[in-house]
Amino acid sequence: MSNKRLLFIPVSSPQGIGEYMRSLLLAQSLESECPGSLSIHFVLNKHTAYAKNCPFDATLLERSATKERDKVCEVIADFKPDIVIFDCAGRAAHMKAAKKVGAKVVFISQHAKKRAKGLKLNRINLIDSHWVVQPDYCIEPLSWAERAKIDMFSLAMPKNVGPYIAFSSACDTKQVLKKYQLDEQGYFIVSAGSGGHMLDNQNCADVFFAAAEQVSLQTGLKAVVVFGPNYNKALPVSNAVLNLNTLENSEFLSLMEQAKFALLSAGDTLLQAIAVKTPAVACAISKDQTQRLASCTTTGVVIKANFEIQDIVNKVSALLIEPDFNQLLEKYALLESTHSYEEITQGVKSMLMVADR
Repeated sequence: MSNKRLLFIPVSSPQGIGEYMRSLLLAQSLESECPGSLSIHFVLNKHTAYAKNCPFDATLLERSATKERDKVCEVIADFKPDIVIFDCAGRAAHMKAAKKVGAKVVFISQHAKKRAKGLKLNRINLIDSHWVVQPDYCIEPLSWAERAKIDMFSLAMPKNVGPYIAFSSACDTKQVLKKYQLDEQGYFIVSAGSGGHMLDNQNCADVFFAAAEQVSLQTGLKAVVVFGPNYNKALPVSNAVLNLNTLENSEFLSLMEQAKFALLSAGDTLLQAIAVKTPAVACAISKDQTQRLASCTTTGVVIKANFEIQDIVNKVSALLIEPDFNQLLEKYALLESTHSYEEITQGVKSMLMVADR
């Protein structure tokens, strides 16, 4: 394969990190599978905690790419990518600029509102692949109006492909457990997302930490709390809790997979926990998480807690009751464990191969 250019444009806000992490994992996976044949470039908001640490070349903007119409169009025109991957981002003007230089356009969405953006009539003939990183049970079906638009116009059909997860090997997992001096099933993992979320005038990571301390003292299990890169205070000191600022995605998934259970916000990490069959208690800490948590609760694959320390502790106690805990594990075994890693990675790779002809 001759040298190909990939441009990644994820939603890039100071509060969120999920879209960037997904784009980063995809970029790293493609680079690993196509060594020496790809030029990869990111477009990021310079005010995010991760922007300056991006391992790939990046154009840093004053705001999220969606709000920087002309600048992003300039980057596309200058870089001349073969594929542009918009993760929950992208104006119609950006997609038109990509088409103008002959690029394939990939749109990744993760909930119904973002999915709908890919079905606007100003996206006709602009999107080549539209992947929705949600399992079927976690997102409402397309409406009759959306299906009618797809049938009448040249709009890419959204395809639910589940969460984007690169599972760790047994060897890698063993090394991660050794690194943090943890025993399989001897700990639980905690994450409130990026560390910058505020709810009820409280930092969500602080509330999760306080709950984790109580749970650890009650159960004797070690707590591993990942505060997130946007947490802007010194990490608290605790004998019961291993506090980490952030983790590589592969390490986080290794620890998630071997944990007794997880305490999470209802973002991407919740779907990751379900995919690796780790029982979870979760709180919705932002508007876009409410419906996802409701869907997962209805499906019976998570226990919902209110954003309040004592309720979180109580729900963890309920989770750990043996008959209920085992029933949840049995539910995971019956649930179709789709995830999008292979489909998206190989899908983009196939586009690169076509572009190479």
